[in-house]
Amino acid sequence: LAVAATLRAAAPYQKGRRKRAIGTRKQARVVHVVKDDFRIKRMSRKAGTLVIFCVDSSGSMALNRMNAAKGAAIELLSEAYKSRDKIALITFHGDSAQVLVPPTKSMAL
Repeated sequence: LAVAATLRAAAPYQKGRRKRAIGTRKQARVVHVVKDDFRIKRMSRKAGTLVIFCVDSSGSMALNRMNAAKGAAIELLSEAYKSRDKIALITFHGDSAQVLVPPTKSMAL
């Protein structure tokens, strides 16, 4: 409900509505709003989110971390199917880094 727009739509009719409300249970109302006054706020879509997974690929647990990051990325992509979210996967080892999956909406990782 767009409250401000609804009140603006109802404002020009308040004098007449107050007169008609005299002697009814609606008489105590400060503002008289009827069904035709209601305005709805349309929400705009978000621009989308980029989630970047940065995974340390050094050490003996690198493969486990990679599988966990890939599983998390696939889960996020499946939940965000209708939105414009993107996922990227970057690995780093020492002073170097590599983009394994550039920003994508595709479930085919």
